[in-house]
Amino acid sequence: MFFALVPPPSLAQSLGALARDVARRARGRPVPAENVHLTLAFVGAWPLARLPELVDAGAQLRGAVIELSLDTLGGFRRAGVAWIGAAAAPPLTALATSLATVLAAAGVALQERPLAPHVTLARKCRGPYPDESVSPFAWRADALTLLESQTRAEGARYRPLARWPLMC
Repeated sequence: MFFALVPPPSLAQSLGALARDVARRARGRPVPAENVHLTLAFVGAWPLARLPELVDAGAQLRGAVIELSLDTLGGFRRAGVAWIGAAAAPPLTALATSLATVLAAAGVALQERPLAPHVTLARKCRGPYPDESVSPFAWRADALTLLESQTRAEGARYRPLARWPLMC
């Protein structure tokens, strides 16, 4: 389970096309357009019987709509991942911090790591990894989503479980 920003379908399709190109160049596996997201908090394995705790935590959040500009390609070599990133925007940082606080109060242990806003485009990359600026992809993130990762033979699929709007 994880909390993420999920782009609107048109942006997801554009990022899916970019993912196919980046995966080809980095010799990896593209992330399907329907799986494109920006993770804010990774919960990990979570019993479905305790799902209401995560839903209640998400419902407590208040955040503003976030304007993002995804404009930098890069990679996490040790993880074999290629991504597109954005500079951290104050509303994004505030939302991630609030989410971590609410989840900690609910007893959810999160890894302590600084926010590095990115959208994974390709996995199992062997390189070369991208390291370049691209024409920006504008994203008006207007909701937070709780997603469940379902492992399948063809790869993971993410199923939305709950969604909360971000206000202007």
